[in-house]
Amino acid sequence: MSNSRYRTKGAVASRFVHVFTMVNLALSLAILVAWPNYSDVLADPMSVIAGTGTAIRPSSFEYPFILFWVLPLVGVGATYVAKAIELDAVAQFFALFPTMLAISSLTWLYFYADYW
Repeated sequence: MSNSRYRTKGAVASRFVHVFTMVNLALSLAILVAWPNYSDVLADPMSVIAGTGTAIRPSSFEYPFILFWVLPLVGVGATYVAKAIELDAVAQFFALFPTMLAISSLTWLYFYADYW
């Protein structure tokens, strides 16, 4: 009885969590490594929303921009803790949340805030 339907369900959840954990790590690494490329894309819409302007060369350690690489790392850590205490639904949430937040933020900035 070691191969039951519940073990299969955990394997599917684990694969989902693994994929989105890798996506979060790739997102964080991409933001940190190629920050000059991403700063041009992110700085203008955020300055429009904030109404204040941004620096000519914004740093990846400034407030709004730090969320794009710290939040995925926090999600990876929280996913690891949730998997360690065997909370699959919580692990799925923490694996998916940073990626969906980044996608929805950029979608809102470019399409609904009429930045484009």
